[in-house]
Amino acid sequence: MKNRENRFVHGALSALMFSSLLAFPGSAFAEPKAGDKLENPEVRDAKDQPAKLPEWGNKVLLIMYTDPDEADQNDKFADDVKAANLPKDVFQSMGVANMKDAPGKPNWIIRRVVRKKIDKYGTTILTDPDLLLAKAWNLGDCNDKSVVLFVDKKGVLRYLYKGQLSDAERKSALDKLKLLIDEAKGS
Repeated sequence: MKNRENRFVHGALSALMFSSLLAFPGSAFAEPKAGDKLENPEVRDAKDQPAKLPEWGNKVLLIMYTDPDEADQNDKFADDVKAANLPKDVFQSMGVANMKDAPGKPNWIIRRVVRKKIDKYGTTILTDPDLLLAKAWNLGDCNDKSVVLFVDKKGVLRYLYKGQLSDAERKSALDKLKLLIDEAKGS
């Protein structure tokens, strides 16, 4: 009897692990780290049309990949970046709304919030209805998180933070972003 229970439990765990790999391809691999080369994934624009991240390979990018349930999680950091008045010739910030992790919110409501953020920050905000970016970059679980990423002009990840930045982390992240922009100016 005990062997049959063990086989059942082992089989159930194996099935669960396999289904997790199907749900999040690449999740068996480590999340990206600074220095990893990333590709420009195809996501969607606010009208649900295919779109790529703008200025990929041309500018330093700040990408805020955010679950709409936590749409304001890193607004203080976005405010810091806006106040820093960073040079637009080498830098662009953008948001990508992780719509898949907000199943209780209709897409039209998410798109309305996106339009308000575009007006407030004067930035590009794309949408991701099916974890396209999370899967392409092996970001793992992004539910209830705002993920802050810096990508240099060569498509290399230079910074990744999941969750709400503390005051100290916001300052540190902004300093790192300014250094990255200074490097880009020199190249």
